[in-house]
Amino acid sequence: MKGGTTKIKRERFMVSTFWNYLSEERGSAIVEFVALAIPLFIPIFMYLNHFASISGNEEIARVLAREGLRAYVASDSDHAGRVVSAQAISVIATHLGLTDEEIKSLASRYECTNQPCFSADGRIRLTITFTDHASHRIVEASAQEHVSPWM
Repeated sequence: MKGGTTKIKRERFMVSTFWNYLSEERGSAIVEFVALAIPLFIPIFMYLNHFASISGNEEIARVLAREGLRAYVASDSDHAGRVVSAQAISVIATHLGLTDEEIKSLASRYECTNQPCFSADGRIRLTITFTDHASHRIVEASAQEHVSPWM
């Protein structure tokens, strides 16, 4: 019987030690952080990921507008400029990682202060728009060049 009471005392001691361990405050801040704070971070991470995607596409649109306009002003005429600009925009869009759907939605709009566009002392503005595949948001950017008066 003596061995049985020792065993019971040992079990009671272990149970009371376990309950004392559970009732201590040590480590509770970690549990609260895991249970409360981490689920609050999930929407923040989702927002930042979405924002990064949109910002990336806006930067791509700015690059397309700038490089398309450079190709335009480096050409010999209005017609040749638009053709070369469209080709440059298409190639650059592919290299920058736009999807086929985004490339199909690309639109270019030229605004000129003089007619024809490619005339001395004029300004040419190219606006690029396309629809973001992930968010279905329209992304738009513009670039502007000044044509030399000594052309």
